[in-house]
Parts: sequence; C-alpha cells; structure tokens
Amino acid sequence: ITISLLTVIYLAAIFIPSIWDAFQFTGATAAVLIGFIFPAMVILRDPYGIASKRDKILAVTMIVLAVLSNSVALYSDAMNIFRKEEEA
Repeated sequence: ITISLLTVIYLAAIFIPSIWDAFQFTGATAAVLIGFIFPAMVILRDPYGIASKRDKILAVTMIVLAVLSNSVALYSDAMNIFRKEEEA
C-alpha cells in the first residue's frame, strides 16, 4: 500500500503543473461532499425511520444536483489547466 501511495504521489507531483491546480480540484470536491452529499446520505441511511418520504426524495435530489455541480466545477478547473498550457 505504501509503495502504491508513494507512486501516485510522485506521479501527481510530476504531472500537476502547480499546487494551486491540485487545491482547486480538492476544494471543489471536498466542499460538495461535506456540504451536500454527506448530509443527504445521512438522511437516506436513517436507521430509525425518522425521515419521511419527502425527506428522502429531497436527499436524492440534493445528491444529484451536487454531483452535477461538482462535475461542472471539475470540468471548469480542467479546462483552465489546459488553457494555461496552450498559452505557455
């Protein structure tokens, strides 16, 4: 496990042009997960049966919208990286 993690870290360090790009991807993903997806998953898990059907529908809707918005953010970050490379 250690060798595979070190390999991935070294490859990322070689191929990512700046640390800011890595922070953009990490921030976009972490913010969506913490703010939208994890709370909705807690509602869907609901072992005590407290959540109503409406709550569960809203949770699924929130997860879908979060994944879509995260996809747009990641696409935008990737396009910015490629535009920087073309200008250089």
